[in-house]
Amino acid sequence: MKTILSGVALLLLALPILAIENDDCAMANQLAALYQVRALMLKSDTTSYDVDKFIDAKIDALRVPLSGGGFRWVRWVRPSGNPPYDKHGHSVVAVQGSGSDHFEASADHGYSVRIVVPSKRSLFSGNNAVYAGTAHVSYTVNGRERTKDEPINEWMNPDTSRTVDLGVIADHVGVSVDASTAQKNAKQALIEIHVLKAVPEDDPGNPSYETILTLRHLRDATDSDAIDDEIAKLEPGSSLPIVGIVHGLRRAEELLHSKKQEDLDKGDRLLKETLRRLR
Repeated sequence: MKTILSGVALLLLALPILAIENDDCAMANQLAALYQVRALMLKSDTTSYDVDKFIDAKIDALRVPLSGGGFRWVRWVRPSGNPPYDKHGHSVVAVQGSGSDHFEASADHGYSVRIVVPSKRSLFSGNNAVYAGTAHVSYTVNGRERTKDEPINEWMNPDTSRTVDLGVIADHVGVSVDASTAQKNAKQALIEIHVLKAVPEDDPGNPSYETILTLRHLRDATDSDAIDDEIAKLEPGSSLPIVGIVHGLRRAEELLHSKKQEDLDKGDRLLKETLRRLR
């Protein structure tokens, strides 16, 4: 039985990885990437972690890494839902009328800044009002420095905020604001700077864009036939679910080596079901 199973598995593994003769270079490259993923999946010692790691590395390569960091074919866009943001907090010490605390923060890929006095200083402690001066924002876009000031100059009660929209997605954002509070609330008033951040998005202009989308889909797939389904979309003649069949044969072989009758019965059923998929 082991010889039969091994022979069928080897036959499937020996199916040729076609040398694609196709004028559509993007499709040819996509098929080549899918064949690479499938070849890895067919190895007996490959784990799902190995596959995910390989796909991640392949996607990064297709995005074309830049020497200074980032990728040629990844662009930054405003998110459609709630944006991620970098949060920086400061407990105000200065007393209004006697001085102010100079509070600074910075982040990359920001498009908007919020000056926030949150409702609480901690999980169990309420916050107090903060007097906020002018918010000074400096930001870099394509190597050029820009500035924008937002005069606040008023008391901000807990659970209030002021927003400064930059109108662009900056490479880097620096923010500063002077803050003070009432004498009785010194060290018991919290102010925060939130830099709202853009999110990376694969650029549709990338010649490998469709390949990246397919690989991302495969990374999230739980069906063992997903890789063969994707190959069949590009190459309709390749409809055989090779990965599912090979995995089924290996599992059947394991069960048929068991000494338990229940496992032997399961193995026999799985073998018959898997062989039917070859028809």
